[in-house]
Amino acid sequence: MAEPVTADASPTRSFFVDMLVRDISVNGAVLDLIDNAVDAAYQDSGGAQDLSKYRVEVIAKPDLFIITDNCGGIDVDDARNSVFRFGRPADYDPKTRIGQFGIGLKRAVFRIGRRFMIESSTRETQFSINVDVDEWRGQTGEWVFPMEVGEASGLDTGTVVRVDLLHKGVQEEFSQRGYDKSMLREIASRYDQMLARGLAITLNGQPTDMFAHQLLMGKGLAPEHFSYVLDKVQVRIVVGIAPARRSVAESGWYVYCNGRLVLEADRTPLTGWGTGDVDGFEVPAWHTQYRRFRGFVFFEAANPADLPWTTTKTEIDRSSEVYRNALTKMRNVIRKYTSYTNAEKQEAERFEEGEGKDPNPIATAVENAPHRSLAAIVEGSDSVFRVPDQAEIASEPPGPRMANIQFRADKDRVEELKGALDLKTYRQVGEMAFELLYDEEIG
Repeated sequence: MAEPVTADASPTRSFFVDMLVRDISVNGAVLDLIDNAVDAAYQDSGGAQDLSKYRVEVIAKPDLFIITDNCGGIDVDDARNSVFRFGRPADYDPKTRIGQFGIGLKRAVFRIGRRFMIESSTRETQFSINVDVDEWRGQTGEWVFPMEVGEASGLDTGTVVRVDLLHKGVQEEFSQRGYDKSMLREIASRYDQMLARGLAITLNGQPTDMFAHQLLMGKGLAPEHFSYVLDKVQVRIVVGIAPARRSVAESGWYVYCNGRLVLEADRTPLTGWGTGDVDGFEVPAWHTQYRRFRGFVFFEAANPADLPWTTTKTEIDRSSEVYRNALTKMRNVIRKYTSYTNAEKQEAERFEEGEGKDPNPIATAVENAPHRSLAAIVEGSDSVFRVPDQAEIASEPPGPRMANIQFRADKDRVEELKGALDLKTYRQVGEMAFELLYDEEIG
């Protein structure tokens, strides 16, 4: 019998350094590092709602990248045994809410530059790591990063990640005019749930403004709001009408996993738009008629591996049973919303034809409705999507049914008639002409 032989299947460091970063953008790498700080704040606070004592400071310049936080730091044992491993061991018990796959930190620093330093202090321990990536990738043997370990300094607990020798594409990205503004907006949207709880995030010294979603809610008007649990994941869905002043670009679905935004203002079939029949009703593609639609889906799980997202945290895992179940419910709520907009549109058309006593009562009630923050709605009771019925709206005393009459006439002659009748507007001329003709022909 021939002796068994083996084929070498061990990975190379250069493969990981070069290939691991291909599926993530520069901004994605920065967000991965912010994710780590957000996770640390959540752990250090014990899951508290108030995160106002925590801060994350990002410096992104063409020659240097630094992210500093005071969010509790990394334990030395975790650093030695799990944080810097490429992937998670099978028996890994996650303490994180966002970090899942065990590649975010390494992929981020590799993506940004060729040399990095990490320092972290907890209440008990302190360590630092310095790595020249070009040198490390050329080495053989065990995959390790050299660490220097010491005792806690007694100062603020937290972590500093410093990257230099930035890649050319990263230098160009950080040099772009308007980079700070666009990146601050992305940070504001990705972490709006954490910012609302008081977490402070700055970029190049500029604070991130909190972006607060709002929905209309008043007498006879309520958003859809319900929650359920499936496969250890709590799912919460909220859908309503946004205030008129909000941008059309904000319309769509917002999908969160453990408080981190994954999809923003999505209006594609991925979130149900234009996906066919639901109980005999065609779910339409998004249209500007639905510009005030706002939908929010929150997935929450103790283990982030149970959540329906990919490693980049900017895409949904379409094969997830949890997401496919939620999608069915999302499509049903789209159906309710589009039925409302169709009713509002038909009401306006009927009024134009003179069939309505009140001028667009549903639309008027919606425009006059007060708005509430998304956070306040989530904290409230479940509700079914509802808009006012015409019968529930206080209307003007019954009067004659009105109709519009439009016609064109020579402007000079209209001006002459307006002066002769001592009238001020063309509309008054038309109304006088109708009254005179009616008296003459009908009496």
